Amino acid sequence: MRNALILAAFLALTRAPLRADQASRDHLSRYFSSWFSVCPGTKVSVAEAAEIAIPGYEAYRVQRQCDSKNRNELSITLLDRGRDEVFVGEVLHSEARHDQPFSATEDIAVLEAALRDVYGLPSSILLGEGTRGALIPLRVSIRQAEKASASLPGFVSQDGATLLLGEFRPFGFDPGAWRDRLLSESPGVRPQKGSFIVTAFIDFQCERCRRRTPQLRDFVWTHGGALEIRFLPLVKVHDWAFAAAESAAALALISPALYARYEETLFPKAPTMTEKGARELGADVAEAAGVRDAYETELSSGRASARVLRDVELALKLGLNSTPVFFYRGALLMGEPRLAEDYIQSKLNAPTASDKGAPR
Repeated sequence: MRNALILAAFLALTRAPLRADQASRDHLSRYFSSWFSVCPGTKVSVAEAAEIAIPGYEAYRVQRQCDSKNRNELSITLLDRGRDEVFVGEVLHSEARHDQPFSATEDIAVLEAALRDVYGLPSSILLGEGTRGALIPLRVSIRQAEKASASLPGFVSQDGATLLLGEFRPFGFDPGAWRDRLLSESPGVRPQKGSFIVTAFIDFQCERCRRRTPQLRDFVWTHGGALEIRFLPLVKVHDWAFAAAESAAALALISPALYARYEETLFPKAPTMTEKGARELGADVAEAAGVRDAYETELSSGRASARVLRDVELALKLGLNSTPVFFYRGALLMGEPRLAEDYIQSKLNAPTASDKGAPR
């Protein structure tokens, strides 16, 4: 079933579009126009995904095209009209299953193998209690490092043919506002203060992060704002990224200024860095500040690791799978040169309601 699951997920994205309810398609087009990353010339099209048949839900294929070809996107989503909610996340579907009710004993191991193919990391599934109509809730854990796993919610259909990785959200709530609220619930590392905040998800082993993070920080700072940092080590491809994030988190828990010192010291050394070197550098920064014991406590207590996992789980909720990624007022901004700066500048230049004479 594993190969069929992955292959069918691809086929579900490439089949010819079918007719679907126009009002639903229009609403989905507006919703995902806000959900997808900012890209000039964005056009979103929506078609029915009739091959996915889950009682009580409508399945749609959402495609985004824009001026930047590497930002074209395809997603499968489900609508729950009864609750007025939309599913946002990854959908894997197997047409090989017909009239085969989901069996935890037989199917969980198969789904876990499929997830290892998707994420490239050891993954496990824990079934939840009850059902959501024809969907069975579950929680997926994805290994990030030894004794450190990030988790995300999901569902499996009662026939075992469809696996959903993500969650349902209110259809009438703007995605940008939802992201802004989610980001505000747990602040990132803020070495500086400012009149507005731009959030950056970074991986210390990511070359573009090393270029774009200082560039955007300088831009935001000169405009009166501050850049906050969140950790997204891409452990599937980067062997010392988690160690660096954990070390940086331990320092940040003591003082954001120590985090800043770690970042500015690590970035130039990154091309020759190792896991051992990333950890030793964190210890050196703590030693120089006279807080070595506090630093070791943050590591040994698990608080530093938990801080990293919190950000990774937040990134999973936000649908992130690359770095660097920036957020401003809920808008998702990728790492291309000047894209984030130009977007932020346009919003800073835009007249406010008070400028227009409207009530505050």
